[in-house]
Amino acid sequence: MEKHSKLINLIKSILIIALAVLIVTGVFKILILKSEDGINQFDALYKHPDNTIDVFFLGSSHVYCDIATGVLWDNYGMAAFDLGGAEAPAWVSYYQLKEALRTQKPKLVCFEVSIADHIMFQNDKWSVDNNYGMKWNSNRIEQLRVNSEGDDFYRRLNPYNIMHGRYKDLGENDFRNIRDTANYKGFDPRETVIEDETPDMSEVTETEPCPEKVEEYIRKTIELAKSEGIPIVLFISPYCVEEEDQKVYNYIGTIAQSEGVDFWDFNRQYDEMGLDFTVDLSDGSHLSYTGNYKFTDYLGATIKKDFDIPDRRGDKLYRSWEWDSAIQRNERNDLAIMETKDAMEVLKLTQSGYIVFGTNEETAVIIEDGQIVETVEGSFRMTYSSGNDNFLFLDETEEDSERFISFFINDTEYREPYQNILFVYDSVKHEFVRAVKY
Repeated sequence: MEKHSKLINLIKSILIIALAVLIVTGVFKILILKSEDGINQFDALYKHPDNTIDVFFLGSSHVYCDIATGVLWDNYGMAAFDLGGAEAPAWVSYYQLKEALRTQKPKLVCFEVSIADHIMFQNDKWSVDNNYGMKWNSNRIEQLRVNSEGDDFYRRLNPYNIMHGRYKDLGENDFRNIRDTANYKGFDPRETVIEDETPDMSEVTETEPCPEKVEEYIRKTIELAKSEGIPIVLFISPYCVEEEDQKVYNYIGTIAQSEGVDFWDFNRQYDEMGLDFTVDLSDGSHLSYTGNYKFTDYLGATIKKDFDIPDRRGDKLYRSWEWDSAIQRNERNDLAIMETKDAMEVLKLTQSGYIVFGTNEETAVIIEDGQIVETVEGSFRMTYSSGNDNFLFLDETEEDSERFISFFINDTEYREPYQNILFVYDSVKHEFVRAVKY
């Protein structure tokens, strides 16, 4: 009897411990930052089948803001992934690559090395974004150690020291992270557009050494790729480069030469890419949608010319890249839809991946992927379903005889006075885009 009682108590203790672990794990999953500056990239990376990523782009935000993986897929069938981190210095990129190589054996690593300044340790914000997405292992710990000064390392080891104040900042995405999927390939573009003058570095030939720590980890990253039999390229993404930075990049070119690897400085190839700095910049450091499309297409052509990267289009194992490219196409398209006031132009932009609900004086219509699926004349109440989304589209007359149009997406209502109008829904991203009056 006593043995039986001890066994029951042991089982109870195990269950209590297991429950406590589940609760702590669940709370951590909610509190952890859902950042597209490095954390979400690793969340998505771990969901990829082993050895399916053919090209890694490594580096800072110049990688994940400028290199559109969907364009590489659509134009070249390239299974690429942006493994960037916010302002990631060379030592951060080194450990991120080490971690990625635990499950992936790419055919090429492209290392963007524009972050070669004199910041030797990152602050909490950037060090967390570049580290907390990684699994607990020696790579995560060593990266944090090299990137922390003094007691920061021990404080940052415990994520709750950094995230304990996030309770008041939690949002829907903390409970349902839409980037936590293999369909996400790390690309996080900037939507704004600025105008700037095009820099000219053609006369800048001097070199300025980068800090020793930066050079050490650039060389270590090259050696890591070589030790795995993986070709590696150093490159600079195009932006509003300044003369002092260009001198450092010239020096990095000599590093690449001494290591026997390619160095591509795209700040010297604006004309070849067709970059126009009056429309192709989002800010001084990153490209806009039009800019990253031009640059990515040019980069893809350069890679295909110099390296044997397979075209994976049509291979079922790479279907997640199809989703990634579809989402990116719609992101660009949504922006165009938001900017136009022409209803006919909106209809042209919604030929694939959209559902449009529209009215004029006499008719209500539902259009999906450019095809009319239902038409009703006069007063209307129309229901429609697509995947997990349910729609209700109806006109209503209130007591004061004022007539309205109500458009429901699941439980969310959009309401307008009765008029000629189009309600546009993105069926790829599952988001309402806008109502267009005409």
